Amino acid sequence: MKNFFLVIPTRDRIGYLSNLLYDLNFFSKHISQVVIVDQSQESIKEEIEKLSLDYSFSIIENNRDNSVNHSRNLALQLYKEEEWLFFLDDDLRIPGIAFEQIIATLDPNIVDVLIPGIQFEGMEKAEFVYHTVLDTIAKPHNFSKGRFRLQVCSGLNIVKRLIFKEAGFYFDENFTIWGDDWDYGMRLLQAGANIYFQPKILVEHLGAASGGQRDKGRTLNVALEKQKLYFYFYRKHFSASVLKQQLYLGIIEGVKKLLRSGNIAQLGNTIKGYRMSNLKEN
Repeated sequence: MKNFFLVIPTRDRIGYLSNLLYDLNFFSKHISQVVIVDQSQESIKEEIEKLSLDYSFSIIENNRDNSVNHSRNLALQLYKEEEWLFFLDDDLRIPGIAFEQIIATLDPNIVDVLIPGIQFEGMEKAEFVYHTVLDTIAKPHNFSKGRFRLQVCSGLNIVKRLIFKEAGFYFDENFTIWGDDWDYGMRLLQAGANIYFQPKILVEHLGAASGGQRDKGRTLNVALEKQKLYFYFYRKHFSASVLKQQLYLGIIEGVKKLLRSGNIAQLGNTIKGYRMSNLKEN
């Protein structure tokens, strides 16, 4: 049954994208449509149309100044009530077995949001040390077992139609270089989603050295932008007292760094980022 709607934003990565699109041929019997939103310097439409693909696809061209979340929102305008929405980055490789595992995991109709595992070098030995409550419910301590998690990767997840609609049916375009995975996961959780991370479904993230949203970071004060988005996330999802608590903790850490090293940048970014974080949701 063709009940999957796929969204792939892309930017100057025709080689990576082409490989992913060929991978999707293994999933073609489940695909209703693939929407590719292109922000490349030169149009990739002719190159994509030359590929031998076994499913329907559309290409939308988007201005390079817009965010990747803007691209995802553009793609959603072509949605046709498919049961599942599948969001992908353009530099992923997905083996055929992973598609079989995805269907098997979703088939019992228990999972509302599925997050496949990302395969990367050194994965077997990687462990996360938790520093905050959000860390604890966002990331596995290791990659051996499936589990609930709050943080949902916007560029690799499968979400049920009704839950995505309950969560607002959008991606918040205020999030530029940080925070969209947190916001997306929080909205899904608030919608009542059963969010499941399954590391046995392995997808390779190639981590292309150029292109994608990495270009955005070159035009921003990254430290300040992250602080602004950090406080925006708390302002959006938590009470005013929790937001103020995060501000005070940030100021304390900034003062400590100032006293240790004489560097005032962290303190300045904390205060300025807080003031800039009162954004209108979009």
